[in-house]
Amino acid sequence: MTTYGIRRISASETRPLRHFVLRPHQRPEDLVYPGDDAPDTLHLDLSVEGEQRAVASMFREPLPGTPDASAYRLRGMAVLPEHQGLGYGAALVHACIEHARQHGGTRLWCNARTTAAGFYRKLGFEADGAEFELPGIGPHYLMSRPV
Repeated sequence: MTTYGIRRISASETRPLRHFVLRPHQRPEDLVYPGDDAPDTLHLDLSVEGEQRAVASMFREPLPGTPDASAYRLRGMAVLPEHQGLGYGAALVHACIEHARQHGGTRLWCNARTTAAGFYRKLGFEADGAEFELPGIGPHYLMSRPV
C-alpha cells in the first residue's frame, strides 16, 4: 500500500488541482471560492512522495434552508483522475469529518457532482433533494451527513 500524508495548505495551493480536475474550462482566477481565505477555512492536501494527488477545502456554512451555524461545507474536493479509486478522496473526507467534529461541527455537506454521488454515499452522505444543475458546471446533488 502507498503511504500518503495529509497536511494543511493555503487556498492558493489548492487551485491548480481544482482547475485541472474540476473546472478546466474556467480561468484559474475563477477558482477562488467565497470563504477560501477566511481564517477558519481548512484546506487539505494529500500527497504521495511529495506529489499532490488530492485536495479538499471546508468552512462553516449552514446547510441551505437551515440556520444551523454548526454545519461545515466541503468544497473543491479534487483527486487526480489517474489516482481516483485509491482511497485518497475518502481519506480527505474523513480528515474533514474529524476536523468538523473537533470544532463543534454537527453536519458536513457539499454540492456533489452527480458522477461523484456514489462516492459520497459510500462515506455516509445522503442526497437532500432532487438533482439540480449548477450553471456552467453540470448536474449536482446537495448531499450531507452527520459528523
